[in-house]
Amino acid sequence: MPLPPPEKLRELAKIFQTNAPSAKDFEPFSETRAKLAKYSKMALIGGAQAGLQSGLTALSGVATTAVNVGIGSITLFPLGAALGPWLGALAIGITANGIFALHDLRDSATRSTGYPCSCGKCKHNLTYVIDRKENNAAIKAVSVFTVGLPLIADRIWSVRKYFRKESPKENICISMIEGARGGCQCAIASVMMLCGEWKQNEKADAALVVDAVAIIWSSDGAKKLKSKW
Repeated sequence: MPLPPPEKLRELAKIFQTNAPSAKDFEPFSETRAKLAKYSKMALIGGAQAGLQSGLTALSGVATTAVNVGIGSITLFPLGAALGPWLGALAIGITANGIFALHDLRDSATRSTGYPCSCGKCKHNLTYVIDRKENNAAIKAVSVFTVGLPLIADRIWSVRKYFRKESPKENICISMIEGARGGCQCAIASVMMLCGEWKQNEKADAALVVDAVAIIWSSDGAKKLKSKW
């Protein structure tokens, strides 16, 4: 699935900038993702049934409003409320004609069109990700001919690094998330790209987008993103 097209990410960046929750309101990834998935379903149902237009109206951002749109009553928070219709539109089948490779996204970071970087860190972050992925692929290839010893050594080192308070990989994840929270389109796209396999000539995958948004706005988002690559 190629990334959502640039114009859709520009819309998403504006939503982030105007509806960002305060840090004290961040919830764990699992809870944030579950709420966002419900909001997208609510928007779909509300759009399909004119009689439930009040449900969509309630999605405008009242923080403590509870609504019932056929899937149970849930409490809304401003970011989820604002994202509901956007996610619903994506789920219907927004044509996805955006970038689908990390190398292409890194090139886009330095341009003024497409998925530009406004945080100033995306080229560095994506270079680290690409180098790490290519290094892992090389280790696996060599391990085929050496009975897996390089791969085993790399896994031992990875476990040791996991228990360190800070690691380069974790710092890259934090940097991406901070950029995305600030509305950097390239940073948002970078998080999306790391959430799953993106292929050409298929529609944008709303489920992967929900994963990415939940990572960006959850209390343990960096840890979740780190686990994906």
